[in-house]
Amino acid sequence: MWPGRTTAAAPSGRKGAVVRVDTGQKVVALTFDDGPDPRWTPRVLQLLRQYHAHATFFEVGLNVTAHADLVHDVLADGNEVGDHTWDHPDLELMRADQVGQEITRGADAITEVGAPAPKYFRPPKGLTDEAVGVLANANQYRTIFWDLCLERFVDHTPDMRDAVDDMLTRVRPGSIILAHDGGIPDRTKTMQTLPMLLEGLKARGFKMVDVTQLLADAQNLNR
Repeated sequence: MWPGRTTAAAPSGRKGAVVRVDTGQKVVALTFDDGPDPRWTPRVLQLLRQYHAHATFFEVGLNVTAHADLVHDVLADGNEVGDHTWDHPDLELMRADQVGQEITRGADAITEVGAPAPKYFRPPKGLTDEAVGVLANANQYRTIFWDLCLERFVDHTPDMRDAVDDMLTRVRPGSIILAHDGGIPDRTKTMQTLPMLLEGLKARGFKMVDVTQLLADAQNLNR
């Protein structure tokens, strides 16, 4: 079993998925969705380098195909890439065969630009059902969700500093943090507040890693 919080009461499609991990270490996983995007991904990479942080980027196949250079930039900095489908549909509204195609095409786009085959999958918008979970498992992907999302705190408030501070009070060892380096709406607020978040995590003594490292740290602690 992975050390993620996977309770029996999890919504349909989330059973067996990782939302956060149980660990006593001050470590969190950073994740970014909907890229790569030339407007936002380079800035995210710059900030990760500045704060000696790593992340898992859940990338959309169409964007991967259009911006293969950015995929390679993500990997060159020691980050990892996960599958976020081919074109970001609402999977729970689709037939099982269509869901399977979305997952497979998203992963194929990643490998076709020379990146490693993804180990992790995240359904767009976190929308899922039992069929989506079964198909992801059948393709041997671990489904990764999150327990905190930067945009949920900062997108609809004029006081972004207070919003980030509020978010920081909710971070726990083992948290999986979601932000976005692509998609809509405009990600300007994300770019403005991401340095505040990274600085705040660093000041609180949190190590910022990708999903693989978070899971490995938790497993090593529990041995």
